Amino acid sequence: MKPDEKPSGDGLDDLKSRIDVARPKLTEERISTAKQIANRTASEAFGVAFSFVICILIGTVGGFVLDKALGTKPLFFMVGFFAGFALGVWYMIFKARQVAQREEE
Repeated sequence: MKPDEKPSGDGLDDLKSRIDVARPKLTEERISTAKQIANRTASEAFGVAFSFVICILIGTVGGFVLDKALGTKPLFFMVGFFAGFALGVWYMIFKARQVAQREEE
């Protein structure tokens, strides 16, 4: 090849066209992966919040039923509420530890 000749651009043009084709695919894959992670995280958060509310409701309703049956008005209602609250907090901590362990792996 003489110094005044330019190398053919076929190789570089081909590489540029392949990069241009691959770049949108990579972006789409990243967006899809990010959406999947966001959906999973939102689903887990909703599940934990729902479980927290259900724990409180079960404890409160159970306490209310015991109060009706035993004639002790607010005692078991309050005990059931706080027991349900404590169980809900324990479950939230349990799920948070599971998520942390999964992210470490």
